[in-house]
Amino acid sequence: MKQLSVLALVFASAAVFAQTAKPMGLSARAGFFFPTAQRAKQAGKTWFGFGVDYKLGDLKFASETGQAASYGISVDFTSKNDFRQTPIVGYYRASLQDNIYYVVGAGLNFTQELSGGSTPSRDNKTGIAYQVGLGMDLKGQSLPLFIEAKYMGSSRSKLNGLGFFGGIRF
Repeated sequence: MKQLSVLALVFASAAVFAQTAKPMGLSARAGFFFPTAQRAKQAGKTWFGFGVDYKLGDLKFASETGQAASYGISVDFTSKNDFRQTPIVGYYRASLQDNIYYVVGAGLNFTQELSGGSTPSRDNKTGIAYQVGLGMDLKGQSLPLFIEAKYMGSSRSKLNGLGFFGGIRF
């Protein structure tokens, strides 16, 4: 509950900033992650997750076709009990319609699994991460809000899952 309170405070202060500043290409999101592997589900069927994106640039060929496209870097964090993962991916985002877009990305996933027993230990690994998702910018709002659903995959398949997030663009 403490995490949600801090997150609410961050989004509230960000909302004030977003109304007064020009877009910086930064997006923040929070939501829930649902692992697909049974081992991860044993830690909990619903995990808390949050992340940020930074848009590095727009793609020129997109303006010729009428499609808006950009590229950037995304960092996410999901955690529940003994599991933690932090995928850092480069992404490509393109519009499908006026306010609906898709995103694909690939990069590295930094994971940690705590193992129980008489002497608990940490299993830290780095592997491949990939993401694919759909999002919608909530136009008509006074704030630049969005919602996203994305599949977050990893070379450690026990940490694969589906995330649902809401966020704000700065």
